[in-house]
Amino acid sequence: MSIAKMNKVTIIGTKDKQEEILKDLRKLGFFQVEDMSHIVEEEEFKEIFHKQEKNDEIAKINPKLLATEKAITNIRKTKKVKKSMFDGKEYYEELTKEGAEETYQEVQKINKLVENVELNTQKVQELNEMIQTLDPWINFTISADLKKIQYIKIIFGTFSSKIKKEQIELALNKEKVENSMNVINKDKSNLYVAIITKNENQAQVKRILKKFDFKEKEIILEEESIFDRIQKAKQEIAKLEEQIELDKKEMKPEQIKVFENLYDYYLAQKDLKLMEKNIVTTKNTFYLEGWMPEGCKIDNNKKFIIKVRAEEENENAPVLVKNSRLVEPFQSITNMYSVPNKHELDPNPVMAFFYIIFFGLMLSDAGYGLLLTLGCLFMIRKKKYARGEGSLVKLLALCGVSAVIWGVFFGSCFGNLVPLKAVIDPLKDVMPLMGLALLLGIIHIYTGMFMKAIELVKQRKVLDAICDIGFWYLLLTGVFLLVVPIVAGDIGVWSEVGKYLAIIGVAGVILTGGRKEKNVIKKCTKGISSLYDITSYLSDVLSYSRLMALCLSTGVIAQVVNLLGGLVGPIPAVLVGIIGHGFNLANSALGSYVHTSRLQYVEFFGKFYEGGGKEFTPFKYKNKYTKIKEEF
Repeated sequence: MSIAKMNKVTIIGTKDKQEEILKDLRKLGFFQVEDMSHIVEEEEFKEIFHKQEKNDEIAKINPKLLATEKAITNIRKTKKVKKSMFDGKEYYEELTKEGAEETYQEVQKINKLVENVELNTQKVQELNEMIQTLDPWINFTISADLKKIQYIKIIFGTFSSKIKKEQIELALNKEKVENSMNVINKDKSNLYVAIITKNENQAQVKRILKKFDFKEKEIILEEESIFDRIQKAKQEIAKLEEQIELDKKEMKPEQIKVFENLYDYYLAQKDLKLMEKNIVTTKNTFYLEGWMPEGCKIDNNKKFIIKVRAEEENENAPVLVKNSRLVEPFQSITNMYSVPNKHELDPNPVMAFFYIIFFGLMLSDAGYGLLLTLGCLFMIRKKKYARGEGSLVKLLALCGVSAVIWGVFFGSCFGNLVPLKAVIDPLKDVMPLMGLALLLGIIHIYTGMFMKAIELVKQRKVLDAICDIGFWYLLLTGVFLLVVPIVAGDIGVWSEVGKYLAIIGVAGVILTGGRKEKNVIKKCTKGISSLYDITSYLSDVLSYSRLMALCLSTGVIAQVVNLLGGLVGPIPAVLVGIIGHGFNLANSALGSYVHTSRLQYVEFFGKFYEGGGKEFTPFKYKNKYTKIKEEF
């Protein structure tokens, strides 16, 4: 449970072995390659070393990555293959260049088949739309040769079915317009007609028809009749649909795993080329520098020259935090704030302890905690996370156990659905619950102060530890002991003890607060003004009242859900319970996660933690779809 010491590594080898050596380093998984491209700009090296331009090679890999991912998506969509969130990853299998190219040909074939399916599906849709448009006019049998007669115009359209044919004919004849009106079809809403007239009369005919709310339809006549065109379109649809099915049969769900492996192969190739850009070369050799944890070893096998030395005090070495499997998931919480620097204590073990306690206290329901833990354990088992993966899921599994314990303590299991005897009932014992929350807050803050004292002692600043931490311990403890009787009643001799502790603490803070100032007046004013920091400590303690607030909200909402279930009857109550408790679990777990993190970042880390480290990022496989068999 500490920050690992690092070794600086320099490797020199021949250019023809560069890719092979990088692959070996990637398999080891514990070597971080530094970007050395900057040295070609330095005056003393710019004539010796050269950058490696790999953009063209990367540009060739990118389209293959896109095409492979497209093929995976296409098969899933076409064959309706759904990937469960609980599905674990398959193991990665290294491909040869020839094997990858052969598989890529299959990728292109699948993508071409999908293009054909999409094109043919679009054609089918267009033909169906054409049939739908022509179907009401299927009884129109006039030959398309009629188009050869230039002075004839056929007007297609619809009237409301309420209008009689005779009404329209009467209106046309009244204005002595030569025409021949044929009713082609009729349904509940429309009357489908074709009106034949002279070309020069079409404007007059349309004007008359408009009075009857005529809706003209554009029907293009061809040499074939409408009936024949519809039959031909149906035959073409049948052929297209047959071809679509044949193309779909060429796509097999088992190809997905093969293509996922290919995608990760190309991803590894791309990462390799990106890493080569960090390495500088001479005419015949390459040069790289990097870091690896102390205790790790690289065998050169006469492929290259290697020099290993321990990191120096002022070097900006990357930070690798080593923790037990229990604490490791909580490193992601710390890293979101900042990576520890190599000169300070690793906060993760202590932070993890308080994180589990606070999360469980906020969720505070045995039923919710049990569901959360079982759900996370199920996901861990199905996904088969390697070490360092699935941090959030593992973290929530541990916090769920804490919620079960606190739930039993508070007598809450799905609210009051399962009767449990409570040590403290949050709804009745509000003040004891508040006292518990604030007490945990004081312990949390004191722990942060203690860790700061340890760091000061490690830096041989014992006086600073006594003055900046010790006296504040006395002052705050004294104040708390003086406040307790006001809230909880007489505590006997401890009130007197608190008074003297507060006096000693105040005196110590005033006398030592300005010790680093040279001017006597500044020493006094700085010491007195430093007492103002007590307001910050007190407000920090009050921040822990959120522990009580979230504990209460979880329990109250759970009991309201149970009350609603009791009002609607036995069968609907099941649905109300599932939805209500499901929402409460999700909402309370999210709130617990956010507020517990906030307590760590502001109230705890603010007392001692600096951060600012550079995270150790070794060169290793970063697969998207598969996982590596070996755990590096």
